[in-house]
Amino acid sequence: MKYFLYLALLVSVHVFAKPVNNSIAFYYSSPMPLAEMTFYSRVVVQPELVTEHELAWFKKRNIAVYAYLSVGESFNESESSLSLNPNWNSHIADLTSEHWQQHMQNSAASLKARGFTGLFLDTLDSYQLLDTKHNKPEQQAGLVNIIKSLSNTFNKHLILNRGFELLPKLTGFASDLVAEGLYSHYNPRDNSYKFTTKDDQAWLIAQLNKAQTLGYNVQVIDYAKPNNRLAMALKIKQAGFTPWVTDGHLQTWGTSSIKPVPRRILIPYNSKVKPLIYTLVHLKLATMIEYLGYIPDYVDMAKRPLPLVDPSLHAGIISWTVSDAFYTPTLTNWLESNLGVVPQLILGELPNASKLLLKLGVESLNTSPKAPYELAHFEPWLKGEATTAPAITKPYFLKLSKNATPLITINSADNLAVVQAAKTKYGAVVVAPWLIDALPMEGSKWVIDPRTLLTKAMGLPPILVPDTTTLSGRRMLTIHIDGDGFTSVAHFAGKPYSAEVIRDEIIEHYKLPLTSSVIQADIEQGGLHSKMSPKLEAIARDIFALPYVEVASHTYSHPYFWTALSGRKKIDVDDTDYGFHLDVPGYNSISLKKEITDSIKYIDEKLTPKNKKTVMMLWSGDATPGPKALELARDAGVLNVNGGNTDVNADNPSLTHVSPIGRPERDLLYQIYAPILNENVYTNLWHGPYYGFRRLTETFEITEKPYRLKPYTIYFHFYSAEVPAGLDALKHNIDYVLARPNTPVHLSDYAKIAKDFYFSALAKNSDDEWLFSSKSIRTLRIPSDFDVPNVTQSTGISGVTQKGDYIHITDDIAQLSFDHTQTNNSPYLASANVAIDTWQVNGPVSFKAWVPATLDLINARSCEFISHMGKHFKGTSRGKITQFKLPEGQFYGYLNCKRGAF
Repeated sequence: MKYFLYLALLVSVHVFAKPVNNSIAFYYSSPMPLAEMTFYSRVVVQPELVTEHELAWFKKRNIAVYAYLSVGESFNESESSLSLNPNWNSHIADLTSEHWQQHMQNSAASLKARGFTGLFLDTLDSYQLLDTKHNKPEQQAGLVNIIKSLSNTFNKHLILNRGFELLPKLTGFASDLVAEGLYSHYNPRDNSYKFTTKDDQAWLIAQLNKAQTLGYNVQVIDYAKPNNRLAMALKIKQAGFTPWVTDGHLQTWGTSSIKPVPRRILIPYNSKVKPLIYTLVHLKLATMIEYLGYIPDYVDMAKRPLPLVDPSLHAGIISWTVSDAFYTPTLTNWLESNLGVVPQLILGELPNASKLLLKLGVESLNTSPKAPYELAHFEPWLKGEATTAPAITKPYFLKLSKNATPLITINSADNLAVVQAAKTKYGAVVVAPWLIDALPMEGSKWVIDPRTLLTKAMGLPPILVPDTTTLSGRRMLTIHIDGDGFTSVAHFAGKPYSAEVIRDEIIEHYKLPLTSSVIQADIEQGGLHSKMSPKLEAIARDIFALPYVEVASHTYSHPYFWTALSGRKKIDVDDTDYGFHLDVPGYNSISLKKEITDSIKYIDEKLTPKNKKTVMMLWSGDATPGPKALELARDAGVLNVNGGNTDVNADNPSLTHVSPIGRPERDLLYQIYAPILNENVYTNLWHGPYYGFRRLTETFEITEKPYRLKPYTIYFHFYSAEVPAGLDALKHNIDYVLARPNTPVHLSDYAKIAKDFYFSALAKNSDDEWLFSSKSIRTLRIPSDFDVPNVTQSTGISGVTQKGDYIHITDDIAQLSFDHTQTNNSPYLASANVAIDTWQVNGPVSFKAWVPATLDLINARSCEFISHMGKHFKGTSRGKITQFKLPEGQFYGYLNCKRGAF
């Protein structure tokens, strides 16, 4: 009975926990702002602008997608055209025409087949523009018949745009009505916005009230500039209607009762000049962009036009190149046209664009200052990791423009001041070599501080940060094993396979969530070790059967050069040490299907227990898969991880050696990088010293302070157990983490969180509350500029850390109040070593504890956890913290707290 009561409470929490935004979002541009759309349950799009992958993404997120359909007119003249609409230069259709009615039905059937949920029917009033020689009642009757037919096709999922005179005849055939222009209207002839008259407002409000009386849900679309949209949306809401405020073409992201917080940084690059994976902006700067909570929005100019810059979505533009040939006239004009729209940051080589550079703080000198040069001024807050200035051999000869602030200045031998970095209200510019200095003996270092470059020089404001390093207030721990060395004979008594040593000494000893993989050709019958295959496969089955192990593929033959397979580079086999892959008999040409799809199938059919399937693809070799490889992994239903270059250590503790979260490819594909690299790079490519992997703890410390950039990640190969020193190093690293606060999770959990960084969104409402939308991310980091949220006044959160640096998210949409006029005295979670699934004070709580659970709560002296079997767990209080200890395993139960005793 207790268990069923728990289930009832759990269902009620999930039904009512998610805040509802009743507005329908409209967007007539591309690509879709998918992250921002997650605040809405319904969106209207131009069907030709949404891709099949985007439609599939919407379906997974339970977002209903309505296709725009013009019922009354078309831009294409046809046998059904009757007259011209001069406002839009479009052709008004004959609604009684069998040709037009069939065209409408064919269009609807096609959209239904593509997966659209419903239709937004526009131009319902166009027939009213016809002159008196056309029979308008007949046109109206034809229109009603068309709409009823469309309603049947889409099971009444229709949104009508005006058509007030039709509404009584369409009751029950459409659910929603939208009307444009209650308080403002857009004139397409001169691209202008004007306020409507009081009389027009009164007339339209009367029509909308009638529509509500008839049972229609009513939404108003109005038009305003981004900064004025929220105020207008509130005005619409106060009038009793659901709002959407946008631009006249509906091509920028609008505002409902919430205003989007822009997170996207537009970064143009050209894959024909240099693939994204090799660009400095991705390799070096993207890490800090993401740490600040912003999304690098890479635009490949070789494949698509430069986008419309939308300040509702885009927070800035960054251009970093090592070649001035990168700047085409198209790119330069685009940058110049968006001065003042969003801040810009120009780095490295400069474009030949005097207007752009002048606005960003610099202009060319008319003379050529003489060498040598010496540093004259370096803004203190901009100084980075390098302790000395870079060699100045061929500087840009620039001077400061009007209303600009110098950031870096050098003096010439003839005593001329030469500007190397400057900022204005439009953004900033920093030229080479003042970005990253690569020293022969020391490695690369940031000359400038990448954080203040983005915040103080460029001007990005602080925002709440979707966090991929922390869960329940503690640094996440992931452990994963690449299949290399599975068959190696270890230097231990009895000559066991390395896989057996790892199984016995690591996996079964620590019993932590772990992701293990195999290389198919290394262990299968007919592969590299065919005679030993039965034993090797049995070892793999033993490992995969363990309850804390999740299953991954490390490919069929371990390709070494995915960058060659993707076509990014040509590599000659004679220039390789081991060829292109393991020397599998009869396998001479790499097949991506065999490496990915078939290797997963082999594992699922031959090695996994019935209750498990492969969930991960761990890339091999250089781990730089191309879009086709990523697509095959997605099609197989698995996540993917590996690659990146995070191997920073105490010899050169530079952020230049810390990679971003991941890398995008076409069609919503993402490669998620390994948070930290494996023992191979710490042991001189496994040539020794074999204890070198102990230095992983240096990486842990550098990626913790001053910025927590990565979770604890212990990533290794089976060959770590070949020698005692390698095994000892591995144990040392695990013990190091277990001695510190952490939350262990599977690598697939991290991969979901990491990928969702690029699909999460922030917004604010009129009460200055923040909203956060994410399917997988359960932590927000609080910038030092922010106060802590009031947990009592917030929804969708379980608490905040005692230091006030991390917020624990429980719902897909959380609403965060920073108003402390009411006391924050409810019990809440400070930190825990578990991932919370369900959380409600005086309600259901559930989580999975891989190790004995410790949960630290604040304001919880009167609380206790009660399992669904009736067992009670009381806490121990010290200061503000009450700590609860529960056994490992799955917990279903309640958090009971005496009311009034908080």
